[in-house]
Amino acid sequence: MPSRFDYVAYDDEAQKLQTYFKNTFTKIDEYLNCLEDGRSKALAITKLEEAYMWIGKAIRDEQILRNKETKLQEERGNS
Repeated sequence: MPSRFDYVAYDDEAQKLQTYFKNTFTKIDEYLNCLEDGRSKALAITKLEEAYMWIGKAIRDEQILRNKETKLQEERGNS
């Protein structure tokens, strides 16, 4: 079982889900560009980035539970 800090390679199912969220969040980011620059917009973008990060973690964790084992991304510095 990988450590919670290991980078894992997404399988096809996880990759499809991540791509769906990336496309959705990219569209939201485009909509945010119509807002005036300022603290509120900056915080909204920060929260969007934070949500995307947590979704990636959730996808990773779900994949590990589903497969019971997963391939690590050694090139990302797992040791």
